Amino acid sequence: MTSCPAASSAATHQPGLHQDIPMERCMVHWILLESERDPKNDPLVVWYQGGPGASSLYGLFVEFGPLRLNELSMQHYNETGVPALIPNEYSWTKFANVLVIDNPPPVGFSYCDPVGPTGNGDSCGAWNDSLVATANHAMLSEWIKQMPDYAHLDMYITGESYAGVYVPTIVRAILNDPRGLNLKGFAVGDGCLGTEVLCGPSGGPYWNVEFMHGHGQFSNKLYNSIQSTCTETELKQGNLSTACHALIQQMNTEIGGYYGYNLYDTCYAQHVFAPNPSSSRQYWSSAVGMGVGGALNDYPCPGDALNIWVNLTEARQALHVPVSSTFFNGDNGAGMKYSLTEPDLLPFYEHVVRNTSLRVLVYNGDTDPGINSFVTQDKYVQYFDSKGLRETETWRPWTLDGKKQVAGYVFGYESNFHYLTIRGSGHMVPEFKPQAAQSMLQFFLADKNWPAYNP
Repeated sequence: MTSCPAASSAATHQPGLHQDIPMERCMVHWILLESERDPKNDPLVVWYQGGPGASSLYGLFVEFGPLRLNELSMQHYNETGVPALIPNEYSWTKFANVLVIDNPPPVGFSYCDPVGPTGNGDSCGAWNDSLVATANHAMLSEWIKQMPDYAHLDMYITGESYAGVYVPTIVRAILNDPRGLNLKGFAVGDGCLGTEVLCGPSGGPYWNVEFMHGHGQFSNKLYNSIQSTCTETELKQGNLSTACHALIQQMNTEIGGYYGYNLYDTCYAQHVFAPNPSSSRQYWSSAVGMGVGGALNDYPCPGDALNIWVNLTEARQALHVPVSSTFFNGDNGAGMKYSLTEPDLLPFYEHVVRNTSLRVLVYNGDTDPGINSFVTQDKYVQYFDSKGLRETETWRPWTLDGKKQVAGYVFGYESNFHYLTIRGSGHMVPEFKPQAAQSMLQFFLADKNWPAYNP
C-alpha cells in the first residue's frame, strides 16, 4: 500500500471529560501529516469534520489530503481489491502541517472504554456542543504535551459544516485557558452558527427561495407570486399562510431534484454524506433538497472508495487502529446520541473581532443549498452592522491568478475577519474546488490579501 508522507496516526487518551459522559475514558484517533515544505516552521492546521458524526478521514482522503480516494481509485480496486490512493496536487500539506481528528468518539476510529473500539455509535453515551468543546480542548492540550516539537507552531483550527459549531466553541475554550496552545486563528466552511441562528430546528424558506431563484431553478413568474403573497417575516420565521405555503410547495415541484450539498452535482447516489430526511435526523430540512440533476462535474465523484479502503486490514494496520474496529461515519447525528446545545455564536465572533488578535475566515461554496451563501452573508453582516463593527473591505472578486480567473468573492470587517465565497463549489469546498480551496487557505495562513481581479 502507498503510505501518506511523514504521517503519524494514533489514539490519544483524552482526560478531564465531564462526568455526564458515562464512560471511564475515551480514545481519540488522530492523523498528523507533516508539511512538504518546512515542517519545522510551517503552521499547524487542525481539521474537524462536521455532521455531527462525520469522520475527519473524509476531509483527509476525499477533500484536501496528499492522497485521495474517489471513483478514480476504483479501477485499481476492480483489478486488485484495493482502491488506489490518488496523488492530490492541491493538498494542504504543500504549505502546512495538518492534524485531522475524529470527533467526538466514537466517530471514525475513536472509541470509548469499557466498550472499546468495536462499539457502535451509542457506545460513548450522549454528547452535546459544550461537552465536545471541553473534550477537544483537553485532547489538543494533551496532544501538544505528547508532541512538543509542534508546540511553537502557529495553530489554526478549521472545519466545515457542523464544525461551524465545533471550531468556535473549541476556540472559546482555548481563549479561556490556553494551556500552551499557540492559537493564531480559525476558519469555518459552510458552517452552522447555533440553534437560534443557523442549523437549528426553526426557520423558514426565505434564503432557500432566494438561493434557488438566484440560481435560476424556478420561474420568475412563481418568484414574483411568492414576493407578492408572502411577507419577508413569515418566510424567515416559517409561519407560512395557507396561500404562501402552497406557493412554496409549487416552488419545490418546479425545482425538482438536486443533491442537498451541491446544486450542480451529478454524482447521484455516490456520496458518503447524503442529507436524506427519510434515513437520518434532519437538522436543516427547510434548506436541503434531495434527488439529482445539474451540470457536469469538474471533479471525480467520491464513490465507495473511502469506505472500502478503511475496512481493509492493511489500511487499519497503517492507521494504527485495531483491525476489528468499528468505523463510524455519519451525518446529522444519525446513529449516535447528540444534542445541539449552542444557541448563537455570533456574539462570540464579535468578541473575537473586537478583543483578540485571532484571524478569522468564514467561507462558503456558492452552490451549496444546505448552508447557502445567501443566509450566511445575511447572518454575519446584519449582526456585525447592528453592533457597529467596521467594514474594512467591501465585496470584491478574488482570483487564482491575480488576473481574470475569478475564484469567488470576499469582504472583511475590522482587521481580522473575512467572509469569502468559492465560485461553483458546494458544501465540501476542498472536494468540489480543490485548487480554490488550497489557494484560499494558503493566503489566509500567510495573512495576505487574496489576489484581486485585474483584467
